[in-house]
Amino acid sequence: MTAYREAGLETQAGGVWQPPPRRNKGWFWALGGLLALVLLGLLIGLGARTEGNGPIGENAGGPYVGVLYVQDTMTISQSGSGLLSGNEGGYHHQYLLDAIEEMMQDPWNQGLLLYIDSPGGEVIAADELSRKVEEYKAATGRPVFAYGYTYAASGGYWLACTADTIYLNRYCLTGSIGVTMGSLLDISGLLEKYGVAVYDLASGDQKNGGNGLTPMDPETIAIYQGILDEYYRDFLDWVLAHRPHLTEEQLLTLADGRVYTARQAVENGLADQVGDYGAALRDLQAACGGIPSVREYYPDPVQVTFLDLFTLSQGERELSALLELARPQGILAYYQLGQ
Repeated sequence: MTAYREAGLETQAGGVWQPPPRRNKGWFWALGGLLALVLLGLLIGLGARTEGNGPIGENAGGPYVGVLYVQDTMTISQSGSGLLSGNEGGYHHQYLLDAIEEMMQDPWNQGLLLYIDSPGGEVIAADELSRKVEEYKAATGRPVFAYGYTYAASGGYWLACTADTIYLNRYCLTGSIGVTMGSLLDISGLLEKYGVAVYDLASGDQKNGGNGLTPMDPETIAIYQGILDEYYRDFLDWVLAHRPHLTEEQLLTLADGRVYTARQAVENGLADQVGDYGAALRDLQAACGGIPSVREYYPDPVQVTFLDLFTLSQGERELSALLELARPQGILAYYQLGQ
């Protein structure tokens, strides 16, 4: 069952609302632990993994607004947090969908704030999550606000523009409207230079197109460009449907893949207000009739146990670390600095 944390006034410091922490702690290497601690860890079951905090059904009691944390790279895989990252939270696609569904079915819920700190990711993840928010809006009629913290870019903006009102931290980067497959490498010339022959066996001419081992012909490029153009059109249509004050001509000028500062985004009509998390939350509470109660929904970390540390080989640990550094693959609505 989806879970949540009750949020109180602890997020307020000195009368000034502060954004919630990113919940990213550096992974602390504790390989020098005593064998007794390892055995104790095994006995008390430190290997358990959790997906959230406190089920709704056991704690219902009064109207509230929900804050849904959408952080890190958007992907439909089990979790955006790697085993060795030490991240608390991260992106967990099914958890987020389940959380929206539970709030949608919960009569105590009165509104939804999307806390977005993501550069986007897989097109399918951005689309599915955005459509779930749209379903929530249609089924309940409750207000949905979005708040962008450091990034609400590409797929993160795809989600943000689903909201009725978009708030951005003054140093949030947003926009990056577009899709990409990254760089397709053609190393066939290099292989030929060193006398390496490649036999591309497949059922059709384009079955292995873009594998990088054989020359990239114009037909292959046109096929992939056609896919990108179709998904880009979907992205544009979604933004136009949810930012109706923008004309298609205006949006096409803005949607060349570039990122915008918060102030630029507001000036161009991509967002509504520059402000902090507290401002977004207070305005949502006011839109819901002044409801003070807040429930925060975020995935729990994948717990790294002593058992994990001792059973993973050195190679497996290194591979996991490298995979966490690698950008996602496939058709992406994704922004990465330097890409």
